[in-house]
Amino acid sequence: MSALDLLTLAIVGLMLGTCWCVWRACVLFGGWSPAVAQVTRGGYSADERLEDFLSMGRSIGTTRGWNWRDGEGKRWIEDEVAFETETGRTYHAVVGRQVTRAWKPSSVFRIWYDRADPSRVTAYGPWYWSLMAAMSLGFIAAICAWGMDWAQTGRPPAWLEAIADKDQEHPKLVWERVADLVSHK
Repeated sequence: MSALDLLTLAIVGLMLGTCWCVWRACVLFGGWSPAVAQVTRGGYSADERLEDFLSMGRSIGTTRGWNWRDGEGKRWIEDEVAFETETGRTYHAVVGRQVTRAWKPSSVFRIWYDRADPSRVTAYGPWYWSLMAAMSLGFIAAICAWGMDWAQTGRPPAWLEAIADKDQEHPKLVWERVADLVSHK
């Protein structure tokens, strides 16, 4: 499989992801409403936070272990929350969200609930999904603008060659090369 084939698969995957994000945002804008949720039972105890702090962000050796929904420096937790709908009724639900490892999560946050079934809630609203769609489109544009040409010619784009480290004796970090490139010295 060539680099061009891999980039084509990446574009197809990103397009499908973009479609999912746009669909999710449209569904949330169309039939869901925001509400302020108060945590009634947290899913990230003080002992788990301390353990994450002492393990320096690594999941190995912790009681919770690794979860595929954890992110870099993040933990997936599920909180029981109480919230009030537009009609004034109070509902209780379980909502999952990512929080920063070892930090005490907020006990009040915004959720989105389904107006047809208020027991269905999410912590990720339509603006989140719109941002994810925009980022996916940005990645697609970058792959189409530079990646395809790079895969066909075997040469990186000119802007990437300009920040490449040519001095092998005194290598610089990427941000140092970018700073030198834009500093007008």
